[in-house]
Amino acid sequence: MDIDEFLLEIKQIDWFGHEKDHNGEYHMIFSVFEAYDVWNSQMLKTWEPHILSLESTATERIGDAQIDEVFSRVSSGIGDAVWKKWCDFITKRHLEDEAGLENEMLDMVKRDMSWACIEKILNAPGFFCALLEIYKNGYFPCAWIGDYPLGKAVVL
Repeated sequence: MDIDEFLLEIKQIDWFGHEKDHNGEYHMIFSVFEAYDVWNSQMLKTWEPHILSLESTATERIGDAQIDEVFSRVSSGIGDAVWKKWCDFITKRHLEDEAGLENEMLDMVKRDMSWACIEKILNAPGFFCALLEIYKNGYFPCAWIGDYPLGKAVVL
């Protein structure tokens, strides 16, 4: 898969729409502040080893310039749509009082999607492709309970 194919795939996502029932597959939270303040350290504990491992592999196989290209293209390719859907989500869920973390939260989406794109380019689906499926279901994965792949995603 290349970047253009990946961008076509993720442009179909109904970001933060989560109308589909998750049947207990996820641990749901309902606050942006909780997502960031309570779960951020757990997110970093889970995400960081996957990022470091994937970055090392990607640097060897496709190089830093290609990694930078993926991050740039994914960010510009989804940024406006994700921003609009985030604003819609905040309004729909009556979370207007929880403003101030928009840029951080949206950077997390762009980071996750960029690494998922790299996994697909490397033909090595892993943690970030699993997160991609959560985003496709309309949820925002903000942490993981247990040791991935065991346990479950914490989603907003």
